Amino acid sequence: MKNKVKLLIDLLIKHKRIIFIVILAVILIRPILTVIDLRESLFYSGYEEKYSEFKELYSNSQFVKKEDPVIIRDEVFRSFAGGVFLKGLNPILITHDHPPLGNYFISLSILIFDNSKTIIVFSLITIGIAIFLISRLVMGSSIFALIPLGFLINEPLFLNKLRFAPLVEPIQLPFILFAFYFFIKALYDKKYIKWFILTSIMLGFVISIRFFVTGAVMTFCMGLYLLYEERSISKKLLSFIFSLPLALVVLVMSYARTIMDGYSIVQVFGIQRYILEYHSSKFTLPFSFWQLILFNRWYTWWGDRAISSDPNWLILWPLSVLSTIAHGIMYLFKKIKLNKAEKFLFIWLVIYTLTLSTGYSSTNYFLSVLPFFYILSVAFFKKILIGVYEKI
Repeated sequence: MKNKVKLLIDLLIKHKRIIFIVILAVILIRPILTVIDLRESLFYSGYEEKYSEFKELYSNSQFVKKEDPVIIRDEVFRSFAGGVFLKGLNPILITHDHPPLGNYFISLSILIFDNSKTIIVFSLITIGIAIFLISRLVMGSSIFALIPLGFLINEPLFLNKLRFAPLVEPIQLPFILFAFYFFIKALYDKKYIKWFILTSIMLGFVISIRFFVTGAVMTFCMGLYLLYEERSISKKLLSFIFSLPLALVVLVMSYARTIMDGYSIVQVFGIQRYILEYHSSKFTLPFSFWQLILFNRWYTWWGDRAISSDPNWLILWPLSVLSTIAHGIMYLFKKIKLNKAEKFLFIWLVIYTLTLSTGYSSTNYFLSVLPFFYILSVAFFKKILIGVYEKI
């Protein structure tokens, strides 16, 4: 029996290219069908015809009127913002919760495709590529790298970014993922400076699209890992630190329209302080992140904040979290080893989930953690399978 199992495994290894193609085709079926189903919405041309409608809704919305406003969805606001930014409006006149670059990407979508939603299709494709590349770096296997990719791109939270488009979260996520990818590449390459430069540029996009805390936590995790790896202020750590001003350059450039209207660079950084003060109101309901991801207990943001459930929730979420925790415990007890990439991703998950635990949470924040829970879970089971195989 053992010989037959080993023979089967050897056969699978021999035909791994065919297996890779088959698995990739299978996991792409649902996303492709979803895009086809939504093709009229995602690829229609004629944004200008809808712009007047968006403008009217915005003028009567909660963003403008204090009494009896029309509550418009975030994707409607983003569609309007993309159009009005394209017309040259100073972004700080209508956006106050996040920097403007995400809306400028929506403007780019309108300019190229005459559709505010099309950019999301390319964004999600880029997310998939980035997850695969990171997974392959972590696990050293293209076939195993398809598993976390398949998990993410087939779940409702991911696919609904196509249905409720455009939003800035899926526009930001590719830059988060590629910042991690370039940083991990730097951990293995002696010519790490070029990777740190690319990492810092990606971090610049991260903090220029949404509230800068995510980018700040990413930067802290990267610096902490380099300090942990070298056990001192090393040349590698200093190279990373000296590359970071590039991130601020990207942030300042995203406010080019604002600067052209007479604002100084110092005032641009003052805007970030205002954004921080705005988001400080969300430091309520600590640990709601864990209640949602583990038990699907979501606190609504309106009224008395009753507990509800999120339709995007999957049992896969708590399973991946628990598997990742088991992975970490096995490492702490020296039962298994972690490579450099895995150690860094553990640092990211620990620190970022602690950050999310400080206040109110919703599934809008989950796309920054779920891919890494999936990757570390699959890496854990891969190690178990290899251990079993070696004993056969």
